[in-house]
Amino acid sequence: MDSSLLDVLFLSEKRKNLLLLLLDGPKNIEEIKSTLDVRSSPIMTQIKILMKQDLIVENNRLYKLSSIGEILVPKMKTILETFNVFDKNHDYWINQDMTSIPPEFLDEIGKLGNYIEVNPDRNHVFEYPKEVVKHLSESDKVRISSSFFLPIYPSLCIELAAKGTDITLVFTEYVYDRMLNDYKKELEHFLNLKHTKLYVCNNNNMKIASSIVTEKFMALSLFCNSGIYYNHNLVSFDESALKWGKNLFDHYKGIARPITRV
Repeated sequence: MDSSLLDVLFLSEKRKNLLLLLLDGPKNIEEIKSTLDVRSSPIMTQIKILMKQDLIVENNRLYKLSSIGEILVPKMKTILETFNVFDKNHDYWINQDMTSIPPEFLDEIGKLGNYIEVNPDRNHVFEYPKEVVKHLSESDKVRISSSFFLPIYPSLCIELAAKGTDITLVFTEYVYDRMLNDYKKELEHFLNLKHTKLYVCNNNNMKIASSIVTEKFMALSLFCNSGIYYNHNLVSFDESALKWGKNLFDHYKGIARPITRV
């Protein structure tokens, strides 16, 4: 790719914003000015640059992505989203085992969007952070996958299910065995409640620590590169993150077996 084309794509916020806007479809100049909050002269300068590089075209006073733009701009958006995720908390990501995320989901890690990192206070290190529990209690449909056992699982899952929450769990064999050996009565109670499902997958098929997705938020927790786990969650409310989290959950559910009784 010509280096000048790279410059055109990435070295101007106005051009990036305009290209991303046109991903949603053709726009006239008034729509562009209003949406991007820009004046005519500056944005027309950027439009001319993009047209010269054959990234956008004009037809009947509507500006839209060219054939080349339709190929490049979605890829540019993915790159920018990925950069934003890593830039937001570089120190966190450099210490996490990102190879635990399935490759097809790691490629779209930028979908996490405007996430925050939340941690439990020191008096509740083996529980979900209060913010996560609050969001769970307000959700109607909860999906949890986990390869790491937390003592809060039995009481939390039963509490959610007992009040009518539609809850589905995907555990590894390790977590399921722990539940079966130490919390069998609670596990039986959970499975006997309405709107509850449990699936178990091979230990080698789930490497992340845990993930949660509801209709309101998603949360992701990873192991450190050293293999050590500390209780934390990356939480996002972005629609793109919810879709990413739902697809990740469905991935694990698809390779797991259902458990209907113990």
